[in-house]
Amino acid sequence: MPNLPPYVWKTQFKQGSTWYNLPDVQAVDIMRGRRLQIDDYGIDNATLLTRNPSGWTTAPKLGDQISVYIYAPGYVVGVDNFLMFTGRIRDVAITYGKVASEDEVTVSCEGLQADWGRAPLVNFSLPQQLTDESILDIGTEVGLSTAQFFGRSTNSAITFTGNALDLANQITRTEEARMWGYASSITATPALWWFGRNSNNASVYYFTDGSAASDTAAQKYDQIEFRSSADNYYNEVVVDPAAVATQIATLNQTPVYGLNKDTRDYSTAQASDHALWLLNNFQNKNQAVASISFTEIEQNSTIGTGAANAQPLILAETPIATKFAIVFRGSTYYTIGEGIQISARPGQTRFTIFMSGQDQNAYLTLNDPIYGKLDNNKLGF
Repeated sequence: MPNLPPYVWKTQFKQGSTWYNLPDVQAVDIMRGRRLQIDDYGIDNATLLTRNPSGWTTAPKLGDQISVYIYAPGYVVGVDNFLMFTGRIRDVAITYGKVASEDEVTVSCEGLQADWGRAPLVNFSLPQQLTDESILDIGTEVGLSTAQFFGRSTNSAITFTGNALDLANQITRTEEARMWGYASSITATPALWWFGRNSNNASVYYFTDGSAASDTAAQKYDQIEFRSSADNYYNEVVVDPAAVATQIATLNQTPVYGLNKDTRDYSTAQASDHALWLLNNFQNKNQAVASISFTEIEQNSTIGTGAANAQPLILAETPIATKFAIVFRGSTYYTIGEGIQISARPGQTRFTIFMSGQDQNAYLTLNDPIYGKLDNNKLGF
């Protein structure tokens, strides 16, 4: 069975109402999301290397909207372009060679979270309400698009001065939610997608080393990393809400492995449940899958049904809050995507998915064979 050919990368940027192609892209490096489940969200970024700027008819500028995508017709009916990054140009740096054709350009890009970080809020008020409603209100206040779903926690009433990204992170931390930048097409306005804590993507993506049975659409990986318990284990959790008393959940053990979270929990009861949920979730001293890495050229061109293999393209578009099942040396590990790093060079593209383990995602998800099991902490938060 033949393998997939190398992916074709393309880039477009927007000036005014017109989109322009950025030609001759030689290298692409992208980071979206986060590496650890306990991390706040920063700003997605991308770096592009291209050549011969003297041949450009229109030069990219600071602040231009930019879309970086894989052009791959024939994998999904009606879809040719698979968006891997959306944001704005942050910098255009030119390194001049001996002749114009040897000139190289580095285009640095920032995700839409940067727009949130630059959006000031002065004495901005939020009522006590569900967290997803607050994300919508923040976006509306600063004129930025959101697509928010399934908030379960309630935030306290807030009067806030600062920037919109900081407040969005506080709300996300309160909910234990996930968020990322996404657009419905390469020319669409990007939005901040935000999903509450037990609203994972219904799809499951399978990866295998061939040591045990897996799904017929399982992909291959060539690198896997297990994270040490230092990032997965805490025996004391402090939740410090802005509006109510600090809550501590502890095993009363020494040495103390502590996790502190500043939140907007609206009540001591919710904050206490939040702290207990975190304490119970991070009780695994065993190593967990931290990341897997793969390329397109090692994948079969079709999946078990005979259909064209679009799995790497689809999962790389929206890997965050997506479920994975990874076979490694005869065992299957269930994880949730937290972020993605992409590195593309002529001849291949490498994708690295950062993950959190099943034990760190202990919510009650009904009718789910993995995340629908009851234990002693799923109903408390």
